[in-house]
Amino acid sequence: EQEYPKSNAGFGVSVISAHEQAVGEVRSAFLILLGVVAFVLLIACANVANLLLARAASRGKEIAIRTALGASRSRLVRQLLTESVMLGVIGGALGLLVAIFGLKLLLAFSPANIPRAQEIGIDGVVLGFTLLISILTGLIFGLVPALRASKLGLHDTLKEGGRSSASGGRRTRNVLVVSEIALALILLVGAGLLVKSFLRLQQINPGFNLDNILTMEIDRRSIKTATPQQSAAFYQQVIERSEGLPGVESVAVSTNIPLAGATSGSGFLIENRPAPPAGQEPMADLTTISPEFFQTMGIQLIDGQLFSERDGADAPKVAIISKVMADRFWPNESPIGKHLQLGVEKGVSREVVGVVANVGHTSLTGKPRPEIYLPYLQGNTAFMYLVAHTTADPTSLVASIRSQVWAVDKDQPVSNIKTMEQIFSESVAQPSLYALLLSLFAGVALILAGVGIYGVMAYSVTQRTNEIGIRLALGARPGKILKLIIGQGMLIAGIGLVIGLVIAFIVTRLMTSLLYGVSASDPLTFGIVTIILASVAFLACYIPARRAASVDPM
Repeated sequence: EQEYPKSNAGFGVSVISAHEQAVGEVRSAFLILLGVVAFVLLIACANVANLLLARAASRGKEIAIRTALGASRSRLVRQLLTESVMLGVIGGALGLLVAIFGLKLLLAFSPANIPRAQEIGIDGVVLGFTLLISILTGLIFGLVPALRASKLGLHDTLKEGGRSSASGGRRTRNVLVVSEIALALILLVGAGLLVKSFLRLQQINPGFNLDNILTMEIDRRSIKTATPQQSAAFYQQVIERSEGLPGVESVAVSTNIPLAGATSGSGFLIENRPAPPAGQEPMADLTTISPEFFQTMGIQLIDGQLFSERDGADAPKVAIISKVMADRFWPNESPIGKHLQLGVEKGVSREVVGVVANVGHTSLTGKPRPEIYLPYLQGNTAFMYLVAHTTADPTSLVASIRSQVWAVDKDQPVSNIKTMEQIFSESVAQPSLYALLLSLFAGVALILAGVGIYGVMAYSVTQRTNEIGIRLALGARPGKILKLIIGQGMLIAGIGLVIGLVIAFIVTRLMTSLLYGVSASDPLTFGIVTIILASVAFLACYIPARRAASVDPM
């Protein structure tokens, strides 16, 4: 820009690392998934801590006897931590076995555009990480139960029929359940947003036909002796021969096809308008096509006319533009009959003869860019996509169409053969994978949270059996007992839901880049998830409560 201000004004450069270029698109998504896995691990560990607290309470007499026989508190803590670490290590080993088989399944279903996916595997780093996490979780979540168990009152615990106070342990268990519910709600909200976003992607009208469209790449750039006229003649023969095949409705060629990725572009000037400053000309994507392209792809003509075979190399230069370009540069008038000059064609004036619907070449979700279509007899035809609209399964005609290409030139490579349905599926493969993984993790979290609530309520009912029997003996109705137990459990769940909603409202802002057509604070998703989790919590409370209401007072 400094050296050539007249031609390069406004142009700059963005320098990024090779690593960023390779994984930048998926980094944020996988960091979020890593956080999700950590949440599931925390929920599982909270369940284990709850079970260890309950187990420690039931081992009160054993701990008291060990203390009476001379065991120090540190010795008891070491013993209990050893037990919890063993649980963690065994769980980690079993999880590693599941991961080995699960990884093969994940790689089989992972989209091709996940960078370096096939290099993922179980290695020494993964094994060391698994061992470290297993030991740390055993230590951290076994510490509180171990400390609490080691300070039980010796005299009260050893008394005949004596029972230690469980209020402190109950409070700790309730806090863990609240944490589980909050974490589960965050995961469920995230999964709900991604699933809703993916469904919105599936409902997008791409602006072209997906059914029965076969595509393949034909690259003639390696043929140094081929002139543009010879390449155009080659494609014309291929089109004519392929259209004569049974099951083929129409055939066309194009330098770009929807959702295929990068496109070439050019600056342009609109005639009879003041020229912008040097280097600030508007830009548009350029696509060279055969006349049958729009009909073959099902792209709608909005205004004017399409190309025909009369638009040859010696005919007046013409162009068709996309609707977004017409709306931007001719907002209050028709562009038909207007002229423009492309930066790559010095001094050549092209008349706009038609306007067609917008098509996304890079993605479904990106904003459509201005696009200019040129007749293939008036443009560069070294590299083209061949597209065929068929009346039968497109894949069944691959061999027939490829043979027609080779009948014209037996040495011509044909590559990257795909249907438009495959290309569309690949374009939404990453969102689909993220939604699937997060939904699986959220489902596990929902089950774990339900089990956690059930475990706490069931243990609470067991501890309060005498109290419940006395209440019934004094005239309390079973319905009253049922209401009491469910009410206490739902109070804990309600606190967890409120905390989870607040945190989810903040955390889901990190997912904005992964969402399409859905707000990060979508009230419908938040509402449905809250109802689902509250229903699971109610069911987890109801079963122990029903058992409590049927206690025999005797």
